[in-house]
Order: sequence, then structure tokens, then C-alpha cells
Amino acid sequence: MASIPAQFADSCLSEHLVSARLLNRPRPHEGPLLRSGIESLDSHFASIKPGDLIEWGIPPGLNGRLIPVQFLKHAIPTSIWIYHHHGLGVFASSWISHGIDLQRLFFIRSAKPVRELRPLFLEDTFKRIIIDSPKNFSSGDLAFVSQQARKHRQIVFLIRHYFLSQKQGNPYASLRINTWQSGNDEFSLHVIKGHTTGKIRIPLREVYADDG
Repeated sequence: MASIPAQFADSCLSEHLVSARLLNRPRPHEGPLLRSGIESLDSHFASIKPGDLIEWGIPPGLNGRLIPVQFLKHAIPTSIWIYHHHGLGVFASSWISHGIDLQRLFFIRSAKPVRELRPLFLEDTFKRIIIDSPKNFSSGDLAFVSQQARKHRQIVFLIRHYFLSQKQGNPYASLRINTWQSGNDEFSLHVIKGHTTGKIRIPLREVYADDG
């Protein structure tokens, strides 16, 4: 069984940054910045560029996070997943079973990421930043994170714990998408802002194709 990487310890942000800086950055590759290996999904992310913020609507209990996880399977740069769920830990073997390279994906808990983890956003150490259901995240926080992502050429995933609405927009997001598992055999996605909009259905077997 794989050992649990050092970043799963209860480390402070400064320790995460030091460890991440020591990692060799993967060689730049041609093609889209984000790739899941699922053709119907990748077509909606083909126009994503450095500095973009992608907003996800993923209510709890619907397995929706398995969709953004697909983009962390293929030669990812150093990345960090920020979550705030109090009392919950990171189950390393579960992430490994989904094909995630845990030497390049760090985790840290924070309910107020901009206030508590500000140094993280002031440098380019993490090229992928996933902000998972922040408890406190104001419009000012959103503007700041978006500005820093453009400055440092990062890609940010902002995961909301509710479905996104077309009535309430987000001018900082280049792509807004709701996702959930519908039934036992497929995932449903609804792109409400992006190069193309509409609904996507992905068979469950495609999501689990490379797992385990």
C-alpha cells in the first residue's frame, strides 16, 4: 500500500509552500491545459487558458466532485485542494484509487481561504488551486483570487456546495458548470456559461475507466 505523503500531515501553509517549491515542475506539453481523457467533457474545456477561473455547482452527496477530479489525473502541475469540512480528513487511498498523483496534490483546511491562506495566492507555486465550498468567500475575495490567477497564470476551480443559477452570474468565471451523478449508470452536467452551453451525459464507466 502506498504511504501517505507528507502533505497529509497537519502542516501549516508555510510548510506546504516549502515542500511544493522543491518539486520539479513537469515539462510543458502541447495541447489543452486541462484534460480528463473523456472526449465529451474535454471539448468544453478546450478553450481554457492560464488565469481562468472555473466555477462548479456540486451539492453534497451526489458524487459530483468525481468530475473535476478527472482533470487531476494526467500529469498535473503542483496543485492544492483547499477544503473546510471540520472533522473530516483526507482518505489517501481513495484518491490513489482514482489515479491521483499525491506527490503533486496538496491538501489544506480553511473556511476562509483568502484571509487565512493569503500568501498562497501571492505566488505561483501552485498552478492549480481548488477551493472547495469555502464557508466565507465574498465578492471581494473572488475578485482577488481571479486577479492573482491571471497574474500568476494559474487555473482555479471554485466549487460551490449548491447548484449554480443562470439568474445569478459570476463575471470572473470563464466557465460555470453544474454536475451530479444521475442514477447508477451516468453523470449529468449542465454548462450554464462557457464557449458552448447545454447538458452533457457521461456514462459511469468512462469516469471510472482508468481507476484502480
